[in-house]
Amino acid sequence: VGKLRELQTGAQPVFGTTVMSAWDRSGQNLYFAIRCDERPGEKLNVTTTRREDQSLWYGDCVEIHLETDSHSYYQIAVNPAGALVDIDRGVDKHSWFRWESQAEVATHIADDHWTVEIRIPVTTDENDPLNFVVGRKPSVSLPWHFNVCRQRIREHGAEYSAFSPTGTAGFHVTHKFAQFYAGHSKKFKFDPEYVDFLIAGKTAEALLHARKNKEALAAYVALAATKNATDLQQANALRGAASAARNLKDFAKADELVERIPLPAVAMIVHMENLLAQRKPAELLEQYGKEDFSKWPFPHVSPAAFARAQAHIQNKNGKAAEADLQSALALTSDKRLLSSILVNLGHNRETNLKDDALALAAYRLNFEGKERIGGADEFRSIQQAARILSRQGKHDEALKTLTRIDVAKQTGSWRATTYAIQGDLLTTAGRKPEARAAYQNALAKPGLPKTWREAVEKKIQ
Repeated sequence: VGKLRELQTGAQPVFGTTVMSAWDRSGQNLYFAIRCDERPGEKLNVTTTRREDQSLWYGDCVEIHLETDSHSYYQIAVNPAGALVDIDRGVDKHSWFRWESQAEVATHIADDHWTVEIRIPVTTDENDPLNFVVGRKPSVSLPWHFNVCRQRIREHGAEYSAFSPTGTAGFHVTHKFAQFYAGHSKKFKFDPEYVDFLIAGKTAEALLHARKNKEALAAYVALAATKNATDLQQANALRGAASAARNLKDFAKADELVERIPLPAVAMIVHMENLLAQRKPAELLEQYGKEDFSKWPFPHVSPAAFARAQAHIQNKNGKAAEADLQSALALTSDKRLLSSILVNLGHNRETNLKDDALALAAYRLNFEGKERIGGADEFRSIQQAARILSRQGKHDEALKTLTRIDVAKQTGSWRATTYAIQGDLLTTAGRKPEARAAYQNALAKPGLPKTWREAVEKKIQ
């Protein structure tokens, strides 16, 4: 099982795609199952229902690229209606479309996704090159190479993703194909000296997450200057550079980087993020309050709507914040952004809209059903959900919810503040001796913010 990533940057795409593959026992049939997530209720872009109709590529489709041990390479494209185009790219271009894969395809369209199931016959007989995929069943010692790609095209923007992102604007980059074989997972060797945009991008991202902001800033600026970098790649790199500059409180540099971003939508997103970092929500709303994000390229809507929502929250515009947060929520599958949207959705409902029930529902989406809890927004959601349950008189449920944060494994402020909140919950439940012990634990742990410490000290006097 694997998931597709954005083609040029390797980032999480707005609309996720999952792929599975298997062989039958004979080794003569290769199967793929592909699920393409969609926005609920939105009409798909189906441009043909006929086999071998090249207008398929003007709409939604997925592609399977197969480079076998004896042939490079085959391309099979399928759209939501089950229309199929198969190409042999290993022959002269004039003969591409003479090849027939003889593949069998079944598709299904649901409200929030569409699926493809395909059986691809494979033969070792090279005497009929115009039919079937030719090659021996791959192994660890002699793997095939492959890619699975998806394009989603709409009036406002397009998104391209791949199992193995190419780091370019196109799917057909054979040296970026992934290894493919029948068997358990194996890590193949690669040239450690090889560096491309995707590899350098991961290095820059790691520096940013490690809070090595000076190094991250330099790495992202260099990344944006990569030879042949696309506009999207440059915009993505400069957005990362601006994030590092903001962390360094170098807002002049962050604003200068905005001017260098080649995509207007991304430039506006970064400008909004810069204004938020400088605590200028009113200025953000003055400039972007009437911006119609529904007309934007859809891959950029979520971060833009989320940025404006934060300004609305700070200005106590609860209804406007709710609308923007819902727009942001509908157009992201990025786990970090999704978690941030949910905690802000809960916060806005709790503080501005004064609706504890809806706030609790948003907070719960951020941690219920998850086996592992580790993000700051998840911790904050748990703490606030517990407080709401306590206000509702559901004391046992509140305390149980708070235990989703394993305080023994936490350090710093999360450990200390969770003990402090536990003390508040126990106090409200009338269990004062236990509350006092929790407060003492909070005071004994490092990382308790000054205002929290002062409040806790008053409570145990």
